Amino acid sequence: MTTRQEQVLMHLYRQYGNENEFEMPFETTQDGIAEAIGMGRAHVSIELKRLEEKGLVYHLRRHAYRDGCLNRQLRKCYKLNPTGVRMACKLLEESGEVA
Repeated sequence: MTTRQEQVLMHLYRQYGNENEFEMPFETTQDGIAEAIGMGRAHVSIELKRLEEKGLVYHLRRHAYRDGCLNRQLRKCYKLNPTGVRMACKLLEESGEVA
């Protein structure tokens, strides 16, 4: 059984590399993470704050796109830092999912 933080880390790892200087996938926003992993947005917000405090993720203000459509509003998008990438990779390997 994975914790909420581990679920968020693994989800963000799956999104890693799908961003550019101005845009990031909707799935990297709090709403997108909540929708993708089936967790309430409030819980996602709490877990992201804890992960930021641990130095595993950070946020950027970017335009979020979904299904090729760009949201004109800047959103807070989350990204793994190198330590978060290593931890998520390890979690995925342990779960049997290819990292």
